[in-house]
Amino acid sequence: MSVLYKSRTIVSYLLVAVLGTSTLTSAAGRVAVITKVKGAVEIRSTGKDDYGAVNPGTVLFDGDFIRTGANGFLVLVYLDDKSMLKVKGNTGVEIKGKRTGGGISKKVNMTGGTLKADVSKQRRGDFVVTTPTSVASVKGTSFWMVSTPGSDDQVYGLEGLVELLNQVSGTVVTVGADQTATSSTDGTIGVEPTVAGAVPEDEDEAAAEMKELRIRFQDADGTERILIIKYN
Repeated sequence: MSVLYKSRTIVSYLLVAVLGTSTLTSAAGRVAVITKVKGAVEIRSTGKDDYGAVNPGTVLFDGDFIRTGANGFLVLVYLDDKSMLKVKGNTGVEIKGKRTGGGISKKVNMTGGTLKADVSKQRRGDFVVTTPTSVASVKGTSFWMVSTPGSDDQVYGLEGLVELLNQVSGTVVTVGADQTATSSTDGTIGVEPTVAGAVPEDEDEAAAEMKELRIRFQDADGTERILIIKYN
């Protein structure tokens, strides 16, 4: 049993497979699981046209699209390494994941909105957040991405480093802790110290009661497994 970012006291998530980590990697096609939902949140499953309800315990597959309303908020945890996304209101994200060597190569395609990523150590290029204007590539870090369609993207570095590419100009910058990068539709991109009070508010509750989800599924061999997720 491991704790994501033990040094953080604000929130901690535990992701445990009762039959070992091989249980997670054998669940072909499964990418992440939603652990918290508030307000208006909907999912369009890959290959479908209609949106459906989202609840804690909803398992996400490669290509699933999530959208939040003005009061919406959700937290999802990746099944291989417990990397986490927090998605705020008025946000659209497509969750992409490809299993490579026992892990998941992760890509999040944003149509717009605000999200926070807490990323466990990755191989180069294994965690990418894209918008129509920018591409953020990370290994292990924590940052906010704010994307406004037709306007600028902002990346707020919290920990580690983020490599940010402006897709218009091809210019790349590195964003560190307490730095803010602005990537614009005209191709300009720059990094400055983060202004006090500019970082989006994390809506996750600091002292919430620990809860538990149990998800039953069959692995590739047809054996029933149980995924236990403890969260607050």
